Amino acid sequence: MALRKPNAIIRSCMFAVILLAALFLSFELLPSAKADEEVCLKIALPEMADRDQSAERYRAAMAEAGLCVQPVWLPNKRTAVSLKRGEIDGVFASGETIQQSAGVPLVAGGVVVGRPKSLLITADATVHALSDLKDKDIGVWLGDDRGKQELVGLADIITVPGGAGMMLRMLRHGRLDGLLIDDFSLNQTEGVPEGYRAIELETRTSYSWLRKEYEALLPQFNRGTDIFRAALDMTNPESKS
Repeated sequence: MALRKPNAIIRSCMFAVILLAALFLSFELLPSAKADEEVCLKIALPEMADRDQSAERYRAAMAEAGLCVQPVWLPNKRTAVSLKRGEIDGVFASGETIQQSAGVPLVAGGVVVGRPKSLLITADATVHALSDLKDKDIGVWLGDDRGKQELVGLADIITVPGGAGMMLRMLRHGRLDGLLIDDFSLNQTEGVPEGYRAIELETRTSYSWLRKEYEALLPQFNRGTDIFRAALDMTNPESKS
């Protein structure tokens, strides 16, 4: 009896040591297990006419490239704010001004998403250029800082929430003398309203963007962007030089 008690104590100690070792190993392996989990990026997309189909095409394109993405529909103004707050991980299409407006480290994708043309829509026959806009009320999409910069000192700037549709409604109802818009956004609506004309101002280049911490994923991100552009019939993708 005297020998059995110490043996029982030894066995209990050994069991406790084995249990602690197992727990230690499980915690040691936990970070690597988390690291192996798939990252699903939240990417901001602009409003599109076929919103649900576009989101599915984008997810499928990125999945083919080896990335999980969750499309997030955001107006222009919310994109920069959401990047700053960490609510999204990237943007499908934006100009280089996004780096300054977001205020967080970003990296540009290596694929040109598009070259949208900046247009001035007006019915005023006396207007032929921005310099003719003195004393005119010109609508600019809320969040379009570049557009506002173009009009400083030239017109009375009216920032419009609600996207292209709202801007065009205000124009037709006489609340604006004209508006600045890109051709892509205009084409997502009914186009240039009857009785109005479009004056082409400049062509801008837009890229996809990711937060700096996801820079290692750029090769897959670029590939997915190429596939998505092809799905949207945006042929001949170009690489950023």
